[in-house]
Amino acid sequence: MKKCLTSTQWTMQIFIPVCLLWVYQFDSVAGHGRLMEPPSRNSMWRFGYPNPVDYNDNELFCGGYSVQWSVNDGKCGVCGDAYDQAQPRRHEAGGEYGRGIISRHYFAGQTIDVEIELTANHKGRFEMYLCPNNNPKYEATQSCIERYPLYISGTRQVRYLIPENSKKKDIFRYKVRLPPYLTCSQCVLQWTYYTGE
Repeated sequence: MKKCLTSTQWTMQIFIPVCLLWVYQFDSVAGHGRLMEPPSRNSMWRFGYPNPVDYNDNELFCGGYSVQWSVNDGKCGVCGDAYDQAQPRRHEAGGEYGRGIISRHYFAGQTIDVEIELTANHKGRFEMYLCPNNNPKYEATQSCIERYPLYISGTRQVRYLIPENSKKKDIFRYKVRLPPYLTCSQCVLQWTYYTGE
């Protein structure tokens, strides 16, 4: 399923092989959600990709509140797994779901569609970042990811605020802009859900 596209002098390719989910909670709330577009590692199976089935694909929330804060001092794996899991963690490169499958192909600077499904909406916000990892055998680092924010289309804002009138189970669609200067053979995208209730 992995296709390699080459750059031309007029257009540069950006590949999104995996989309990572990381849910961070305030207080004792654990929101549940999944990144559906582009398909994340944990949800690829829903779209026919040859990745293992993850029936708990809406539960990458750092192991839960008590694990994240009482066991791991607030730390979380880069893909939303509990920080204290043996490495590679299940959703990271080399783990059960981190198989280096490229889920989407994009151009540098392209505006792309994003779709997030929340199965337990606790308001708050979403943020997305990108890392030109270029090696499916090694996990992207958090410091690399944070260098490349994906701004909401038409803005310089990375935070998508969940509307107050949204439902407990809801789907959110919006657009983000890929960095115009960044190319990679394997970019890693990280979606973060910061709950608000």
